[in-house]
Amino acid sequence: MSNSIELVAFDVAGTTVSDDGLVIKSFQLAFQKAEPELWDYKAEEMTQYAIDTMGQSKIEVFTALLGSAERATRAVVAFEDAYYEIVSRQGISAIAGAEAVINSLRKDGVKVALTTGFSRKTLDLIIEKLGWREILDFTVTPQEAGAGRPSPLMLEACGEAVGVTSPLSVIAVGDTISDMESGIAYGASQIIGVLTGTHDEVQLRKAGATSVIHSVADFKTSI
Repeated sequence: MSNSIELVAFDVAGTTVSDDGLVIKSFQLAFQKAEPELWDYKAEEMTQYAIDTMGQSKIEVFTALLGSAERATRAVVAFEDAYYEIVSRQGISAIAGAEAVINSLRKDGVKVALTTGFSRKTLDLIIEKLGWREILDFTVTPQEAGAGRPSPLMLEACGEAVGVTSPLSVIAVGDTISDMESGIAYGASQIIGVLTGTHDEVQLRKAGATSVIHSVADFKTSI
């Protein structure tokens, strides 16, 4: 690890945490509950949009689909409830090697943060289930930062919280196009894509990835 790197900011679902289709399943359940008539004839189109925009703030995704802040808020609540219930009942697992990478970075004096499109309630549940409370330096949600990806605001919040000297001392890691776009907008020195989530290597590189690795377990070999 280069001595110039002060912070590595990881995405959650699909990057450090196994998704196993839970995000899309929760999205589908939310629409079935909040917008049953619309879902009946637009299910395929809406599911594809959710895949294409994976990693972005859920309120922004639902607002784009529904065109109404009130309807979007209702759908987000349904989404968070569905995801929370599934994780509470079934549990959740980290991507193989993720915890070891986090511990290794912190042992080397590098700060580690998580960024996510989830709400604080959902993120806290994930952290609790994984037992990661003590191994993370900072975590942030779109609501706390002021905007979700592809905005750089969550990365800016991470950098400010841990006192980085420059975006060039930060590495951003994620599995989606919006993760890459956020890293580019922030000015991170490296934007690393992983293939354990939503988007493929071509999509990640086109979105600005400086490198693409199979999974977070390969992180050390990529820098």
